[in-house]
Parts: sequence; C-alpha cells; structure tokens
Amino acid sequence: MNQLLFVNYHYIRNAGQYAVGDGNQARFPGIHPLGTQAFADQIDWLADHFHMATPAEAEAHILGGTQLPGPSVVVTFDDGLVDHGPAAKVLEAAEIRGIFFVTSRPLKDRVPLVVHKVHWLRATTPPDDFRKEFNGLVPAEWAEPHHGAQDAEAAAKIYVYDSPADAMLKYRINFRLPHDVVDAVTSAMMKSRGISGGEFCQGTYLNAEGVRALQDAGHLVAAHGHSHTPFSRLEPHELATDIQTNVDCLTGILGAPPQWVSYPYGRDWAVPEDTSAFCRQFGFEIALTLKAGWNGADADPTRLNRINTNEVEAVAGPQAANKAATNA
Repeated sequence: MNQLLFVNYHYIRNAGQYAVGDGNQARFPGIHPLGTQAFADQIDWLADHFHMATPAEAEAHILGGTQLPGPSVVVTFDDGLVDHGPAAKVLEAAEIRGIFFVTSRPLKDRVPLVVHKVHWLRATTPPDDFRKEFNGLVPAEWAEPHHGAQDAEAAAKIYVYDSPADAMLKYRINFRLPHDVVDAVTSAMMKSRGISGGEFCQGTYLNAEGVRALQDAGHLVAAHGHSHTPFSRLEPHELATDIQTNVDCLTGILGAPPQWVSYPYGRDWAVPEDTSAFCRQFGFEIALTLKAGWNGADADPTRLNRINTNEVEAVAGPQAANKAATNA
C-alpha cells in the first residue's frame, strides 16, 4: 500500500507581502504564490485526512521499515524563503513539523538565486517587455536561436502550468543558456530597477537566525544545493563544490551536517543519473525529487516522489476518498 506522501511548498504569501521594492508592481505572471489562508486551509485538510508524520517518523519508515499508522503526509519547503518562517508557525500551531530544504548562496554570500530573480522580474515586467529586455542583454554568442517543434514539445511537457510562450522562455533559460549567463543578465536587469542583491536577499530569504529558529522549533533543516543549479547540469568538480558549500554553510548554522537533500527543480532532467552514488558521495541518506506520487515500501530513498501544492487534489484526493470509504 502506498503510505507516504511528501507535499512541497515554495512561495506562501499574499499580494504585497515580502515585497522587494514596490509590492504593487508584482502584477504579471511570474511569482505564483499560495495565499497564507489557502496554505493554512490545505494543511488543515491534509491533517483531517492523513497522519501528519514527523521528519523522524518518515526517516524511520524510509530507512528502517518502521510502520506508519496509515497513509501519511510530510510537509516540505524548498529554497529557504522568508515566507517559510510564518508558514512554520502555522504548522507549529497544529503540532506539525516539516522539512525545510535551504540553499546557501543567499545565506553565505547575500547573492540572490537566479530562479527567484527570474520570478520577480517576470512578475514586475510585462511579458513582451521582459522577453525583449532579457534577449537584448544576452551576449551575441547566445542570441536566441530558432526553436523548432521538438523544443516546443519538450517545453510543454516540462512546464505544464505555463502558457506556450512562457514555457518556451523558461525552457530557454533553464536548458539553452548557461547558468552564469542567465545570472549575469538577471542581475543587470535587477540593477536597472534599483534593486541590489543584498536588498533582494533581505526581502526574499531567511537569514541564518531564521534558519536556526526552524531547527529550534523542532523542524528539520536540510540541503538544497548552494546555487540552485540543477545538479545534472554541473560538472563533477562543480557539483562537489556546490554541495560541499551548502553542507558546510548549514553545518555552521545548525551544528551538524544535513542528512536529507532535495534536488533543485526536482524533475528527471535535473536529478543526477545515479542518485544512490550521489548520496553516498556526499553523505546524504534521503533525497527527494518532484516526481509526483506516493512512496510505497519499495521506494528508493535517494529518489523519493514528492508533489507540489497544486497537485494535492489530484494525488492525495483519491487516497483520502478511499480512506473515508474504508472508515464509513
């Protein structure tokens, strides 16, 4: 029987909340937050229908085969966003503890992650203007190529919740362009808007004290890479540096190295080919993807399934209905 489901969250905010610059600017598709009340309501629904497992219970089940009392859910959060501090308080009020996967570049270097710069820029810039400005800043050797039907099809499969134009843009950013090129272009765009890296980090990410507070409250803090670059896109020496920097930063804050990791982006294209070897190399025991689904007794602890908030109804709903029918 499928027993364990990980549900993941990123942005949890209302309009204008945790704004960088003028919150009223964020009026275009780019940041897709879950409202704070909607988050609380979803947690209540999950708790009403499933056992809310602690990180320790989940670890004992995954690694030791300890039985859970029935279909169980663990709540997770990616990236170490400032939103996650208040979200943790919602969990604590319901006597739930979650897992927070934290990237370290904003913590260690006070430098924003590419993914969040892209989100903010897209949310504050009309789509056509964003594409024009972004493409105009890309170096000539990386000028936009003609995308054929094959690329359009690939983009549609990966970015199922985006329009075709947005999907193609995200596909180019994540697949066609080197990470350092996108980093430089988005930093130039932020600078032109008068937003410094330090200001962006302050309004977007938890600081070291906020991360430590999560652990002090009984949550698990775990690894998510240093730069949020897909691990599959890094050369071996780059991957080693990225992971070790993340582990060292979190160890300095928490007092012990993390044993859990979630793969940035989480899809098959972003996950190391040999996840068992990856975890052995870097000392991780459990690793989470973003491949949707429950995890059964035979699940690979280095490649566990996990869903996003917008997949809860489709994935958890049928199991909740089955449980209700069984208990009727």
